[in-house]
Amino acid sequence: MYQSSASTAEAASLEDYLRAIQLRKWLVLALALLGLIGAFLFANSRTPTYTATSTVLLRPSPHGARVAGQDELPNLETEREVMLSDRTSDAVIKTLGIQATGDQLRRNLDVEFRPQSYVLTVNYTSNNAQAAATTANAFADQYARNREGDAQTFLSDNVDSLQADITAVQASLDLAQTELNELRTQRSQRLLTNDNTADIDAALAVASTDVSNLTTQLRNTETELRSILQKIETRPTAAEVLRPATAPAAPDGLGLGPIVVGGLLFGLLMGVVGAFLLERLDTTARDEDDVALALGTSVIGSIPTLGLGHRGGSGSLIMLSSGGSNRFAAAREAFRRLRSSVQFLNSSSGVSSIIVTSSTPGEGKSLTAANLSIALAQNGSRVVLVSADLRRPTLERMFGMEANRPGLSDYLSHAAELNAEKVPGIDNLWLIRSGTAPDNPGELLNSDRFEQMVKELEREDVEYIVVDTPPVINTADAVSAARYVDGVIVVVDTERTATADLLQVRADLERSGSKLLGAVMNRRQPGRGRSRRDRYGY
Repeated sequence: MYQSSASTAEAASLEDYLRAIQLRKWLVLALALLGLIGAFLFANSRTPTYTATSTVLLRPSPHGARVAGQDELPNLETEREVMLSDRTSDAVIKTLGIQATGDQLRRNLDVEFRPQSYVLTVNYTSNNAQAAATTANAFADQYARNREGDAQTFLSDNVDSLQADITAVQASLDLAQTELNELRTQRSQRLLTNDNTADIDAALAVASTDVSNLTTQLRNTETELRSILQKIETRPTAAEVLRPATAPAAPDGLGLGPIVVGGLLFGLLMGVVGAFLLERLDTTARDEDDVALALGTSVIGSIPTLGLGHRGGSGSLIMLSSGGSNRFAAAREAFRRLRSSVQFLNSSSGVSSIIVTSSTPGEGKSLTAANLSIALAQNGSRVVLVSADLRRPTLERMFGMEANRPGLSDYLSHAAELNAEKVPGIDNLWLIRSGTAPDNPGELLNSDRFEQMVKELEREDVEYIVVDTPPVINTADAVSAARYVDGVIVVVDTERTATADLLQVRADLERSGSKLLGAVMNRRQPGRGRSRRDRYGY
């Protein structure tokens, strides 16, 4: 896509994007296929893993100081760490009887929770579905047993402590009661003998207070013990497995179908992006507007793509063939339209001598010159085709004529007279061979002798002189010869000609004072740069 400058660049339209995809559809399809194959290989190379899930409900549990009141609410973050502790994992290893370490188990263990839910979610991943479920359940069960065991141990310790306290208080109470009874006996004896009982009364008051206090302490301790015993009988378990894990039916991640579809879509996306990028970076002159802008002239012909067997030799003489596919018919019609354009130039501007060239080799200039000459001759015009590509002559091979015989180079070097040979089987068409391979082809085409040849042919009642020269960029031959003819037709290969080359061709021809008659777009793909109705099948 040619852009003359940043200021003239236009935003790409939807039509441009669709054309980019059409031009590079094989790239898009190749990347889509590559994505499909890559996704398929990836899906089949994965080691399937299975994740089993078990949930554990946590309830308030007695912890901290010895109390018979409200139990402590669980801290989920702390309990998660307890689940992941060595204590739990070591017990799981022992229960399952497996050869593993706690760290190895914990690599595949994930414990989650939602705040204020008091539920721990245990996820365990393994290459075996049943092993994943078994291990997840083992962790959940072991954690629940540990938490319940801790609660029972705590309560049992409290019961034992209270019972010890009761025994100690009871012993102290018995001693205090014995002392109180002895003091009462002593006071009774003193009253019988009328002795002073003041000191006995004081001791008796203290002993009574001690007995009362110890009795109260004993009752309180017994009440606390009964409360704990009742809690042991009625409290729920500290942790309960809500939902045991079951063996997963399918492996983790996406299945084969979604992965393959995703790979196909990704490859397709990369193909489309690549097509857009290449279109933006492509400087090939693919459209008529590109060619016209670069050369400063109009497109007067458009030749469709031909098979490899028809790009050289006698097979490239499309105008001599008949029948064939729609593409052949379109190619013949394209050369007839080119003939009409040249005839219009002849009638309107008196153009009769024409150089057919290109920017670089292999763009189809000789094929175009030969078929244009045949088309003109078939219309009744007298045509002389000059093989002026003295470096790599091609026309002789196309027409099945022997090369390296005296011809143009010999005439230009004064070694022979001018000889235009009748082309066998084609009325009104003559060919001037390239002649013996010269050492100085550029100097020969730049000589007055070449100008003399053109004028001599025009005097011979020749209506059209079509000259096939070397490409403009590779040599100076075409630019040198162009000064002696009425104009130049530039052949543009829509699959390889860069707009920068066309700009150089234009500059070189303009410096020589040559006239650009128009451009011929060769190897034009059907529908490229045109509407969908412009098809070979017309």
